[in-house]
Order: sequence, then C-alpha cells, then structure tokens
Amino acid sequence: MIQIGKTAQNAISVMSYLTECQRDELGPVNSQQAADARGISKALAAKILTTLSQAGYIKGSTGPGGGYVLAQEPSSISLANVVMCFEVQNKEMMCPFGEGWCGTYKKCPLHDEIFRLKDEVQEFLNENDFGGFSEPGVTSKRTEENRLK
Repeated sequence: MIQIGKTAQNAISVMSYLTECQRDELGPVNSQQAADARGISKALAAKILTTLSQAGYIKGSTGPGGGYVLAQEPSSISLANVVMCFEVQNKEMMCPFGEGWCGTYKKCPLHDEIFRLKDEVQEFLNENDFGGFSEPGVTSKRTEENRLK
C-alpha cells in the first residue's frame, strides 16, 4: 500500500493535537506534552515542532508558559502542507521491475495502478485539512487521559 513516511504521519498527529489544544484554549504546547499526547518520543516531537515552526504553520515562544501554537487557521493547513515538510518531493515510486524501468522500457503490469493510487493519496492529502480537529467532541483517548492527569 502506498503510504506516507512515519515522521510525516507523526507530524499530522502532532498538528491535530495542537489544533485540539487551540480549540480548547489550553495555551501553548511544549514538546513533552505533544510527545505524551501522541505516544512519540520527546526528541521526535521537538523535531516536528521545530520543522513546522520553520515552515510557518506554528509559532513558538520560550520561557515559562512558552510552547507552540498554530500560526494559521486549522482549515487553512492541509495534510499535504504538513506532509511536504517531511517527505522528499517528486520522489518517483519504484517500479516492481526495478529502478529506471518505467519510462525507459515498456510499462510494467502495475504501472497505471500504482500511479493511480499515488494520485489518490495526494488528492486526499490536498483536500483534507486540520479544521475538522477544531470541532467540539473531536479528541483522542490519549489526549483525554493526559488532561485528567
């Protein structure tokens, strides 16, 4: 199955958490809170938050009470925006016959289906944004557990 990388998946998860926190007016989120809420390491959460901040999707502040908040409306940030921060762009999918086959020789039997699926994934990422996570009642179980601590 065609899928996005693990870091990009975790970045989507962290962004959904930031959106929930903004909706619930919980204030800035630090890397430890994001890590705990989404079950990832603090180092990975910090890397994701830094990268998203550099891209302009979130903004951070230092000091007591500091952390990260969304820099844009959730509905203006697509899943594709976030994925593009962590995935190699224009990376060609590997042909089942081996690198460099498709486009050089006759198409492999799976060529058209692979590229159709790739296009569907890209369309899904483009058409979906974080606005849905800002709606009341949309909260992960782990986020709820962390709020009760």
